[in-house]
Amino acid sequence: MEKSAMVAFIMEEMSHTSIDKREFDASMERIFGRKGELTAESLLGWEEKELATLYQIVSGMRLTRLHVPNLLEAYASMDTSKLSSRVSFGHIDLEEEAHEQPRIHQQYGSYDVPPTVSRLYELEAELGGAMDLELGLIMQKHDFRYPSTPPDFIPFASSGGDGIHYCFVTDFGTAADLEQAFIAVVSPMDSESGIWLVARNINDFLRMIITDRFLLNNNPAMLEAYLANKQQLADEKRASAPAMVRLREMFGLQGITDLSHHAQTLREERSKAICMETEDTIGIVPLSAAAAKRATKPLSINWEDGRALIAMLREDEPETKLAIIRDAQHLNRIPADRRLLTHCKLALKQLGFYHEAYNLMELDR
Repeated sequence: MEKSAMVAFIMEEMSHTSIDKREFDASMERIFGRKGELTAESLLGWEEKELATLYQIVSGMRLTRLHVPNLLEAYASMDTSKLSSRVSFGHIDLEEEAHEQPRIHQQYGSYDVPPTVSRLYELEAELGGAMDLELGLIMQKHDFRYPSTPPDFIPFASSGGDGIHYCFVTDFGTAADLEQAFIAVVSPMDSESGIWLVARNINDFLRMIITDRFLLNNNPAMLEAYLANKQQLADEKRASAPAMVRLREMFGLQGITDLSHHAQTLREERSKAICMETEDTIGIVPLSAAAAKRATKPLSINWEDGRALIAMLREDEPETKLAIIRDAQHLNRIPADRRLLTHCKLALKQLGFYHEAYNLMELDR
């Protein structure tokens, strides 16, 4: 089929869809990395393979729209023992899909890649292996997500050991500028903490690296002991490493003189920013002026009362829903509880957090 015909078909079918525009836009970002409004003019600029994939998806949507009601009626009168337990529409060949590389920067959703991250890519190309060996930093252009990675975290780099990765905390898409977003560590093998804040922004994160990169891999409970025992001579050797010098020059960085004060200030800043505490220590920022005025409190959840829990995810204030989702993931309640996972995804979609819902869906694979 000619490109213009495929575009015409897609635009015609999209005029009939009942899918929320924000959800559809999030899908386009997720699958194709396409941001902004979908128009006939923009589609004509797509590569043929991408356009063909979208055509398949929309064809499946059309089949569903036209025939699902009739299929349901017919299904009621069929001998179901002879039917497959799965029905698929707009099916994409799984063998072909399995050989495709994940799209780069899929983890950023509606956000653009921050300028600092782009410059770090340039530094990595310049330094080669020294970026990892001397800075302890491996940049991640593809999504680097573990079951413990919160759905509103954007992984941008890893340490190269034990699955430890560094993330922007978007606070469910409310962070206006990733350059100024909090930075957290996710350490999948750390049974005590697993997640902790390390910097108020990415510039602060780089200052920690030039001060002592091993600080990033010590959770708050271990930090004071580490600071008391670290070797000054080793710090001086690391500071003079060529990659460390180049990082300092490139970003005009100054080291952190009082690390204990720095950690305390970070905790205080985050405490002021949130309105509800969570088990992962990150907390939930207020989504409304009313929520911002309430005193910060931990969430009380009876995990054994499934009915009450689902009711909270359906009916409570947005901040409570997000706190439940954070705690459920951190406490490994999902995906073992498929019903809970489903309602967590529905709650995120209800709040318009479609990219985060897609990230949570990864737990179900």
